[in-house]
Amino acid sequence: MSEVFLIVKDFTLINPNLVTWAVTGLFVLMGLALQRVWIKEYISKWKLNRVLRNIGVDSLHNVTIPDEMDGKIFIENLILMPNKILLLGVKKYRGLIFAAEKIDLWTQVIGNKSYKFENPLRQLENDVITLNSKIKNTKVEEKVLFINGAEFPKGKPYNVVEISDISEWQRNNAHSEVSEPLQADWNVLSELVVSEDQNKVKDFYIGGDSATGLNLFSLLSVVIVTTLWIVWRLM
Repeated sequence: MSEVFLIVKDFTLINPNLVTWAVTGLFVLMGLALQRVWIKEYISKWKLNRVLRNIGVDSLHNVTIPDEMDGKIFIENLILMPNKILLLGVKKYRGLIFAAEKIDLWTQVIGNKSYKFENPLRQLENDVITLNSKIKNTKVEEKVLFINGAEFPKGKPYNVVEISDISEWQRNNAHSEVSEPLQADWNVLSELVVSEDQNKVKDFYIGGDSATGLNLFSLLSVVIVTTLWIVWRLM
């Protein structure tokens, strides 16, 4: 054991710069490991944004449109596709999902625990009624996209889709063109976007959920320790 210690000591004295940056690299890797949840969420969001860009000719994200009751409805993702206008909600759930179109509460099962959440199709159905009342040539369709690997052991409701479904849409619509009536309806909806939300039109919105895994305390700790280490070694 003492021989190993002496070898390490001699190596440190002979290669001080190498040791400094090697330990710095270890600190950086430690910081990345502590933020792995946030990194995974960020990558997932980036991949989804790329997919959404490719399936639509045009899109609105994170905007509001006036309803029929002097209020506003929130639009998460409204996408102009070559053959339709799609209202797309995105949900970040994992585990097993037990769902049906006509029930109010769906169930998420992770391990031995289960959680109830509201049927996400209900709100979309109401929003679609409002949107369809403002156009005359086509009908807006609604879908809920589940990401993060959710599984539906009893089958998916008709209006629930996964990333693989969106990729198939992209392939099928690759060389299609938007008809004039469909484009006219899209223009009507685009013009209805509330003015203060116009600067958000190109922002992508992921189901109301931001990346929740960022651990600011551990990130700050690693930055401080790494900085002190570099300063001490280079003095």
